[in-house]
Amino acid sequence: MIVRAGVAEARSTPGKIVEDYGSSQQVVGADLGRDWAPIRRWAVALDNGRLVFVDDDDLEIAPV
Repeated sequence: MIVRAGVAEARSTPGKIVEDYGSSQQVVGADLGRDWAPIRRWAVALDNGRLVFVDDDDLEIAPV
């Protein structure tokens, strides 16, 4: 998996999906009462040791 998001310093960063929080997104929905910490669908352990939380648009399949 490749992460392309600001959390990955705006460059492609390889990593592995470690958790899917899709069901949590459905339960909570958009009504969090705040806008500063939205729920992200995927927890991804990056190869550089960081753990990031991203949505579908931030991921792409790594070339084989």
